[in-house]
Amino acid sequence: MKHTNMKQADLFEQEQDHKGIVYNPKYDYKRLKKQKDRIWFLMLGASSWLTLREISEKTGDPEASVSATLRMFRRESEGGHTVMKRPRGQRQRGLWEYKLVENTSNEAS
Repeated sequence: MKHTNMKQADLFEQEQDHKGIVYNPKYDYKRLKKQKDRIWFLMLGASSWLTLREISEKTGDPEASVSATLRMFRRESEGGHTVMKRPRGQRQRGLWEYKLVENTSNEAS
């Protein structure tokens, strides 16, 4: 597994990353950190493209949360990783699949 110069703690342990009116670190921080970890490690180790449903089934996290987490991985504050997206099957069906490519451009020597 390749590592960026960001420590995992930088990616997954910042309480201020989660924003919203209903977010309360006391109740939500640990749950959301574990969710982000599950999705990160699944996607990083996935050898094939996965749909939101497949990710949800493998992690136990809701599809909407999976989608939001994948978007979060693209943020510079989260490492600026690439989350590729392509249609699965006929484009008209609107089914998409995803693959994570870790940003290693700042990798320490």
